[in-house]
Amino acid sequence: FPRTSAQGAQELAIKEPLLGGFLYSKILNQPTFERSLAFLLATKLATSTILASQWNDLIIDAITTSAEEEQNKSPGAGSIAAAARADLEAIKYRDPACPSYVHAFLFYKGFQGLQAQRVSHWLWGHKRKVLACMVQSSISETFGMDLHPGAKFGRGIMIDHATGIVVGETAVVDDDCSLFHGVTLGGTGKEAGDRHPKLQKRVTVGAHASVLGNITIGHDTKIGASAAILHDLPPRSVVVGHKGIIIAKRRKGEKASAIMSKL
Repeated sequence: FPRTSAQGAQELAIKEPLLGGFLYSKILNQPTFERSLAFLLATKLATSTILASQWNDLIIDAITTSAEEEQNKSPGAGSIAAAARADLEAIKYRDPACPSYVHAFLFYKGFQGLQAQRVSHWLWGHKRKVLACMVQSSISETFGMDLHPGAKFGRGIMIDHATGIVVGETAVVDDDCSLFHGVTLGGTGKEAGDRHPKLQKRVTVGAHASVLGNITIGHDTKIGASAAILHDLPPRSVVVGHKGIIIAKRRKGEKASAIMSKL
């Protein structure tokens, strides 16, 4: 954590004594961000048959090993911890309801579920697919999100509210994308193999939108709530409606809100 975040946790523990044990166990007693993240996820995934201490060891292994692969920063690769830090930065910057990094870290299930998926993706890539699928199942039960271990997520991802998010096996979500609750990045049911969407950088997908099939969504595109997209979209598109009709194309640097205000 940034030093200010540790200070914020300390101040919160003083302000709300009831949260003292919670804050010390998750943040203040942990020597590093990596250890704090591992402990947080381990306590979320723990069951009566796989203890938090066992999950903690496995997650530390995933975080440590992935850090050694940091030279590869493509979606789904590189350091889990570095990606988690970038995700926290994205949440703090994009979500006006987020008061601090500590708040996002401890209470945002979209952040927590995504980090658990990063661990499951590491397991998937290391041929431990059964355990990866168990993590996927735990994410679904605990966070209300179904994120396949094979899916590839970039950095600086914000999953807001998170409930009902579905991301399929061959989906790719590149850096700095935002997904809102109820979003589906799925297949059409008519394809096998590579069958899920590819989101380029800085794509925003609104609540309950469905993006289906092996299609490419161009960078900086905004997809409105409840849209259904079954075809490629060019960069900087603004798309609304159930059939996903392109209503405008943004010029470079132009905000989607500026286009919407003209309609």
